[in-house]
Amino acid sequence: MAALRSELRNGSQWLVYYYSLVLIVASTSLSTVGCNAAAAACRAGDRQALLSFKEGFNDSRNILATWVNGTDCCGWVGVECDSSGRVVSLTVQGPIFDNGLPFVRKSSFFGKAGASLGSLAALQALELSFVNFAGSPIPDEFGKLVNLKSLRLESTHFGGGLPKAMGKLVKLENLRIVDNSLPHPLPVEFCQLTQLQTVDVEINQITGSLPSCLNAWKNVTALTFSRNDLGGEFPSWLQDLHSLTSLDLRENRFSGAIPSTIAQYLPNLQSLLLSKNLLSGGIPTGLGTIAPLISLQLDQNGLSGSIPPSLGDLHQLFILDLSNNHLTGSIPRELGKLTALRFLTLQSNNLTGSIPSELGNLKRDVTISVNINVSNNYLSGSIPPSLANLDRGFFTADNNLLTGAFPVGLLNLTSVSLSHNQLSSLVPSSPLPSNEVFDMYSLDLSFNHIQGSIPEWLSASRGLVEVHLNNNNLSGGIPVSLLALPQLQLLNLSNNPLHVVLPEPASGSGVTTLDLQSTGLHGQITSKFFSSFPSLFKLFLQNNHLSGQLPSDIGSVANVRLSALDLAYNNLTGNVPTSIRKLKFLKLLDLSHNQFTGNVPHLP
Repeated sequence: MAALRSELRNGSQWLVYYYSLVLIVASTSLSTVGCNAAAAACRAGDRQALLSFKEGFNDSRNILATWVNGTDCCGWVGVECDSSGRVVSLTVQGPIFDNGLPFVRKSSFFGKAGASLGSLAALQALELSFVNFAGSPIPDEFGKLVNLKSLRLESTHFGGGLPKAMGKLVKLENLRIVDNSLPHPLPVEFCQLTQLQTVDVEINQITGSLPSCLNAWKNVTALTFSRNDLGGEFPSWLQDLHSLTSLDLRENRFSGAIPSTIAQYLPNLQSLLLSKNLLSGGIPTGLGTIAPLISLQLDQNGLSGSIPPSLGDLHQLFILDLSNNHLTGSIPRELGKLTALRFLTLQSNNLTGSIPSELGNLKRDVTISVNINVSNNYLSGSIPPSLANLDRGFFTADNNLLTGAFPVGLLNLTSVSLSHNQLSSLVPSSPLPSNEVFDMYSLDLSFNHIQGSIPEWLSASRGLVEVHLNNNNLSGGIPVSLLALPQLQLLNLSNNPLHVVLPEPASGSGVTTLDLQSTGLHGQITSKFFSSFPSLFKLFLQNNHLSGQLPSDIGSVANVRLSALDLAYNNLTGNVPTSIRKLKFLKLLDLSHNQFTGNVPHLP
């Protein structure tokens, strides 16, 4: 469970497979595989089978450099033998990524599919990964490896379909076939692999429906068929696999309802991942009785009905993702009992009612913050002040019907996004949190009904990088203390009736994007204004009442890397200064709908 918990820390969309940027040809063996230290010289037939495999390869990286005729193959990289000299484990890994960013998969290690490996009759473990077989089919000869217990074919560019002959591998315990092109149904012969314990057959374009005889896989604990082209009704035979702890069918075309009895027959599930399918019906209430559940991901389906309050009994739950469905009703207060929960994702449903104050009980642990997303629903009422307990967490509730004041306690969070709601005030209804410095990184309150002035308490968040207050009814000045925040890079106050002159912070601001369009600005754009913002990359001042001439030294006082300057729809006059030519990085310059005279200097 500990390993699964670690893997699930960032959720399905958040799971990242990190690969080292070195060439690895490792040797992994089963507990039953013999040790080379006690092995005799390898059998001649096994050595010849390996050499035949090597002959079919373009090996410019010398991955198989130790595979030399006349030497003991038991000492070759990636090869292990038992005490009689028979090859029992073979691992061949090609180069994974090129150097530098972005990562680029290498294809320089390629060749034939290796039918000769089928003669390694004693083989118990076979891994071929990151080898380019250029669309050739998986050899039927692999079906001769009847002693095989572990088979891993990952990113091998195999084509065709899974061979029926692999159904003869009746001793197989671990099967991993990932990231190939196998656009055919899963052969029913695979039902004979009754000793399987883990199955991972993802990203292979497998079609059709899974055969019901797979209910013979009684020993399987982890079953993954994600990111294929499988369809049909949700497989009811899965309920015969009572040992399952992990079921992953994400990104397929399964339809129908999730069986209401799934919890009764699969009580040991730790992860149930059904995202991006065509499932319909309600969320079974019984899911709340699967006590070991750590990750429940049902997002991007056609599920309807309400969220069962019984899910609040899943005290081990780390990820709950029900987003992008047709769920109705309110958010159950019982979800506040999920003290292990770190990702609650309910966005893009038809949820109504208020946000339960009990969600404030979802406190972070030492390492991981709580991430709550309830955007794109019909939630109403005020935002519970208890959410301030989500210390350094992330709270997103865009596109709802939330009203009232912004709770200043949310400054304890890392990111808060509440755009497109009906919030009306930034006046604190309670004292500021006792912290002297807050860790908020991003605040988005755009497209609300907020009135009054821009509050000074915003400047208490010394870590703020982005502030979006655009499209509200704010008026008055822009606090110099806000502009002076050391980390602030983006400030968007556009479409507010500020009706002030351009700010000129004395200490200089690190803001890189400043959007003050449609704010009723008046007065002149001075040299001091540009020198007060030495880091500006993008400046939007269009649709205001600015007047007078542009500073003649604009090319010297503005940041030389300024890439966007929009001054359209103002009352600016005079000539456009020739020094503007010095702004060599300008990609957007809009001076239209002003009263400039003369010619616009040619920009490089």
